[in-house]
Amino acid sequence: MKAIDETISKLKDSIKITKMPRIQQELTACLQCGYCISVCEAHDQTPWESVTPRGKIYYLRQLGGAGVVDKLLGREVALSPYFIDAMYKCTGCGNCAAVCHANIPLVEFWETVRKWMVDEGAGPMSAHKVMAKKVGEVHNPYGEPPSKRGNWWPEEVERSPTPEVIFFAGCTGAYRQQALPCTGVRVLDRAGIKMNHLGEDEWCCSSPLLRTGTHKHSLECAQQVVEGADGTGAKDMVMTCSGCYKTISTDFGRFYSKAGQNVYHFSQYVEKLIAERKLPFNHEFKAKVTYHDPCHMGRHMGVYDSPRNILKKIKGIELIEMDRTRELSRCCGAGGGYKSQYNDMAVNIAAERIRDAEETGAEILVTCCPFCVTNLNQGAKQIGSKIKVMDLSEILLKVTAPIEKPAEEQKPEDKKPVETKKAEEPAAVAVVDKDKTAVAVKPDAAERADAAVQTTSDIHAMNEDDKDARVRVYGYWSDEGLGRVIVRDLPDENGAAKAAAKKEKAEAPPVEEADEDEDLGDDIWTDNSPEALIRRAAWNKGLRCRKDYGPQVIPVAFVKPKVAVFIFAEEGEVDPEVKSALEDDRWIVLTFYEKDVTDGEEQAVEIKAAVKENAKALGKKKRR
Repeated sequence: MKAIDETISKLKDSIKITKMPRIQQELTACLQCGYCISVCEAHDQTPWESVTPRGKIYYLRQLGGAGVVDKLLGREVALSPYFIDAMYKCTGCGNCAAVCHANIPLVEFWETVRKWMVDEGAGPMSAHKVMAKKVGEVHNPYGEPPSKRGNWWPEEVERSPTPEVIFFAGCTGAYRQQALPCTGVRVLDRAGIKMNHLGEDEWCCSSPLLRTGTHKHSLECAQQVVEGADGTGAKDMVMTCSGCYKTISTDFGRFYSKAGQNVYHFSQYVEKLIAERKLPFNHEFKAKVTYHDPCHMGRHMGVYDSPRNILKKIKGIELIEMDRTRELSRCCGAGGGYKSQYNDMAVNIAAERIRDAEETGAEILVTCCPFCVTNLNQGAKQIGSKIKVMDLSEILLKVTAPIEKPAEEQKPEDKKPVETKKAEEPAAVAVVDKDKTAVAVKPDAAERADAAVQTTSDIHAMNEDDKDARVRVYGYWSDEGLGRVIVRDLPDENGAAKAAAKKEKAEAPPVEEADEDEDLGDDIWTDNSPEALIRRAAWNKGLRCRKDYGPQVIPVAFVKPKVAVFIFAEEGEVDPEVKSALEDDRWIVLTFYEKDVTDGEEQAVEIKAAVKENAKALGKKKRR
């Protein structure tokens, strides 16, 4: 009670309402039946009617019903501090939605009301404001340095320069539960998956802010992650965090764009690998286990079967279900900003879930979310439970470990000396000299050159280092190796003007930072360049593209159907040799000009037609 009183005392007596949100349909639909009360974990911790879903909807009805009489009597419509506190005493689990006879989408409803409260200056709570401030400053709610974002990556796993998968750790995985993404990567590595991560370019997905009503940083976070992952050329994005999985799969499209990759939760991707016979189980795991459904992954995203299917395939595991499971699973208590503001109550909820698991006789409680792992462990500790809480990835690491031969069984021929792999020398090397022309040289002359290009990565690196210069480096590979590098002068708008603007910005006096509560608008971070408009319009048509793709550094590449898009500031054309190399490899090359791009829609229609045409042509060739 002391913590509640302290929270209330920090709130104003009342907050005047300027405008109600558009929730009249939901308010009218509520039957006030009370089915939501028995499944509400927050109500169990604070047994007041005002904390129940029904009670909060009733209060909102009264606010929305204020009218002319109230104005005549001088009665101001205001938010009570007790209601504000009750609104944040909610884990956002969605159990109320699962049992709602009126089928009200209550998960989205509570988030809408919280955003409205933040807009009205009535929220979020103190802990949530701190998180939002840290996300704005260092792109994670823990306030950790971005330079340490990738420290979780296991040393024994290579970071591929051309990955199939971008592994998204999430803030909790990167800074608090580092073992979970690390374990996930090690498991996928055993299946031969080429992976990488975004490092400092991986920003918070903004889920903790969205769930508590703050949308201020969501656009910039979505743009950073989408653009960063898009530039890697990876086909898939995988994560062990259920919150990140939900946010990147659903919310990024609301604020910026859907991710260019196929987005998988780790359990879904592992199930796919097992079906493709790429991930063998080499060991058994003898234990009685029960599975806890994370709310973001289960009720919110409908992923129930993948983790269970994996557990059932592991030899030695006896899977026993709890009474409350799947759609009606009890929440662990860590979601919706509840744990950050009301930690003691969150741990109490976790303890109840531990008791559910104990009733099954299970030795291990398995889940698929770092928040659940953290809070359930704390709940087990609180009640002195001996049950072990594990992430699914931890079990998979044990059962997929390579089979080791006993030393006495090894044959002499097995004990070969380890050979050091010699790096292959390129068949040809190209360099760029000081007057920005391409010069072919022999490998032994590369060391004396100003800049050598031996691989695709070198070309990408050169373009990144000199992205403000008025040159663009291209290249293509033949059967003998690197054929040639072409350096093309770019129009002033693409290079010198940007460089001048960058220099002017650097020399400008520092601008005073905006106040944390100031509304900066939703679109100040939007990239509305012609290239971005075209990409977004294409994404919205279901087309997945890559930035600066391949040795030709195609600005926008639709890889599988082989459609290459080049965008010029003014009249121009693709370098003939680059175009010829692409067309020889059966690519369709499209050229657009910035002056013709308004919203990217017209260009996206043309791109979609080219994708359909070339996919059909390539399919015919393959069948022959």
